[in-house]
This record gives sequence, structure tokens and C-alpha cells, in this order.
Amino acid sequence: MTARKAISMLHRYTGLAVGLLLVISGLTGSLLVFREEIETLIHPEWMRTVPREERVSLQSVLETVQHAYPKDRPLFIRIPRTPQQTYLIKLNNAHDLFIYVDPYTGKILGEHRQEDTVTGWIALLHTELLSGETGEIILGFGALLLVGMCISGVILWWPRNRKFLPGLRVQWSAPWKKVNFDVHRASGIYAGFFILFTAITAASLVFDKTAASMLNAITQSQPRPAPPVSHPRQAGGSLPSLDRMLHQADKILPAVTTWIGLPRNAEAPMVVRKKFAGEWHPNGRNFIYMDQYSGKVLQVENVLTSPVGTRILNTFYPIHIGVIGGTTTRIIQLIIGMIPLILLFTGGIMWWNRRKLLQTQLPRKSSVIH
Repeated sequence: MTARKAISMLHRYTGLAVGLLLVISGLTGSLLVFREEIETLIHPEWMRTVPREERVSLQSVLETVQHAYPKDRPLFIRIPRTPQQTYLIKLNNAHDLFIYVDPYTGKILGEHRQEDTVTGWIALLHTELLSGETGEIILGFGALLLVGMCISGVILWWPRNRKFLPGLRVQWSAPWKKVNFDVHRASGIYAGFFILFTAITAASLVFDKTAASMLNAITQSQPRPAPPVSHPRQAGGSLPSLDRMLHQADKILPAVTTWIGLPRNAEAPMVVRKKFAGEWHPNGRNFIYMDQYSGKVLQVENVLTSPVGTRILNTFYPIHIGVIGGTTTRIIQLIIGMIPLILLFTGGIMWWNRRKLLQTQLPRKSSVIH
């Protein structure tokens, strides 16, 4: 068996083995490119409000939610980024109960569990196959296999005679089997660069610690510092309000606040997340860690002064969801998510035709032997 035939078999059977997984991941990813717009369209009563002159305090919003859901624990608060946007408070974990609050009246507008909405269910399917950490790891290995398929696909496409143009065209007037082959080959090549980056960034998001270690080693960068801890010994008396802590964070980093991470336990800090203008990441990669008991600033992560390895890793998520170039790259990413379906369909037909051909040749070989 030649090396090219071995690569061809590896490419073919890897595609057949994980093709359905990649199709599910691709199609769900395409839908999630415009997730916020879809959610606003389906549930405007949760996502939008009428702007007024002044917002209620963030502390009162949190207390309203805590009073309404005493058995649940608020962990994340999305800060409105436009005058029309509402607060989103996530309870218990990042994928459990979502609460929407009007920033001007403090009134709870609605609630839902993530899996109970169309986009929420699709997001869970895309990120963890509805199976938690196990599904996330499966998707991570699927992304790594997709990287291998992209590389093997280019090797198989590369013409031995150095005539590249025929491999980029589809001869629509040819017999249907040739058209099917051309569509498979051309689709893979035209979309291959984007698919490769999508697969690499997807794997890095799943195996983030490994990706960070590799990038830091390659760039000889220092790793991100470990999150600091709050000091329970300072507990006692009244706790600082969220509004006061947020005001303090604004003085340290004058950027848009996107999320607040509330303490998960007695020693965890409160985390204020911020985004600079022009930053690719939709939520920003600036973090201010504050003692939950005193409000003291414990640590600041500024994306502008982060090590090279961290800055490279920070670009992977924006690349993965296609926001680095605005609407244009989001549309491209939407289209790229559909390509695995085309490749699986055309590749499956090629495999089936090859299988039928081999079956018809078997009796002839047998008759020769006898």
C-alpha cells in the first residue's frame, strides 16, 4: 500500500466515523452565530425593555432575584450593553436557570432553564452534546480528528502534475459521479482553511489548559496568574455593595463592564469582566478580582499587558464564532458550518459507489482462483 492510499483510507474512514458528529457540530454552530438576534426575535419580552432616565441599583436587582429564588445561587450577571438590553442573571451555574430583569424598574421579566429554549438547547448540543463534560471531551477529540482530515484532504487534493485549476472547478456537464467527486473536492478546498481554524479553535476551547501550556511554551510566555482568594477573616459587618465595587472597578479599568462573576464559595473573589473598544472578544478579556468581604482589589488582568501566549489564546474564541470581521465574517462562519454536511453527503456517496464496485469485482476474482 502506497502512502497516498493509506492517507486516502484514513481520510475516508475517519470521515465516515465522525462525520455525523461534525455535521451536528457544524449546523448547530451556524445557528449560534446569530444567537443573540434569534433570542431577541423569539423572546423580546425578556431581552428588550424601554429605556428610561435612570437605572435601579445593581445591588437591588441582585437582592430581588435572591428573594424570588431563595433556593438558588446567583453566579453570573450580564450587564446591559445597550439602553434597551436587560440584565441576565444566571443561577447555580452557567447553564442552569436564566433570569431576566428590567434595569430601570428592577422587575423580573421572565425565567427559563437553558435547555427549555430553542437556542439554549442548540447551544448545549453544540458545546457538550447534551452530555456535560463527557460530551465536551468527545467534541474536542472530534475537532482534533477534523484537523487531521483537513490536512489529509489537502494532501489528497494536491495534484501531482502541479495543475491546480481542475481541482478547484466542478464540471457540471460531467457524469453525476464525477460531479459528486468535484463538489466534494472543491468544497473541501475552498472551505478547508476556515474549517481548519474552526477545528483548531474548537479543540483549544475544550482542552484550554493544554492549549495554553503549548502556546506559552512556544512563545516563552508566562502563564496566566491563578485567581486570588478572598479572606473570610475579614468577614463581619456589612458587605460592600455591588454598585460600590463596580464603581471602583471602573476607576481601575475605564472600559465597558460585560459580566460580573459572583463568589462561588467563602474564599472566591468577585470578578468584574471588562471589554475595551476594538477588542475582538465579545465579552472582553480584562478581569478585576475583588475581595468579596472588603471590596479590595486583589488582582487585575489587562489584555493590553497580557503575555503573548495569553493574547494569542484570547483570539481563538472570537475566531471560532466569526466576530473578528463583523457581519461579513459571521456570515462566512454560518456558511462554513454547513460544509461538513456537504462533505459527509458527497463523501458517503463516493464510499458507497466504491463499495458497490468492489462487491461486483469479488466474484470475478473468485472464479479466477478456482
